[in-house]
Amino acid sequence: MSRKGSIRLGSGHLKGKSVQVLEGLAVRPMRTRVREALFNRLQDQILSARVLDVFAGSGALGIEAISRGARQSILIEKNKDVLEILKANLRKLGVEAQCKIMVKDAYRLRPNPPGSGFDVILLDPPFPDYSGPQSKPWTLATQLAGGAWLNAGGLLIMEYPSREEIAAPPPGLEAQEGRRYGDTSLILWSKAKSSS
Repeated sequence: MSRKGSIRLGSGHLKGKSVQVLEGLAVRPMRTRVREALFNRLQDQILSARVLDVFAGSGALGIEAISRGARQSILIEKNKDVLEILKANLRKLGVEAQCKIMVKDAYRLRPNPPGSGFDVILLDPPFPDYSGPQSKPWTLATQLAGGAWLNAGGLLIMEYPSREEIAAPPPGLEAQEGRRYGDTSLILWSKAKSSS
């Protein structure tokens, strides 16, 4: 059973505004401490960036990116109950013009994005989907980071259970520092800038 709650945005022009969330077994918003650490790490890369928030849920990550100066956030979500909350959050905060929703199953994304790629990809899959380095979340991360979804010089950031064995980044990507926050960890993969 899921219940509604709210979290506050930590920085930027929407600092202190609340985002409604749905919490339950399959829906787990990133904890405030982890979200703040993530965006503090990204502060330079997020300015004017095109951001992809995969498994967007309430939209907290994509909205926080806009609050901190991102140019655009594309939010991927398929859960109908969560989509209603996501749409309401975008309306309430007045960021509908900068945030676009893709109603899709993230695990069924095509190899190439519709339109141009992204400077930052935020990947926060449901924890029950993890079962080792060959599981669906790691396969998706490899597809997004190694393909046209992630621009040259871009970053893919993934939240995963700390107990999980991590996958190696695909060719052309480098694993940056990882960070553990109790039972949650973050990994950053960076794509080399093009040599042209």
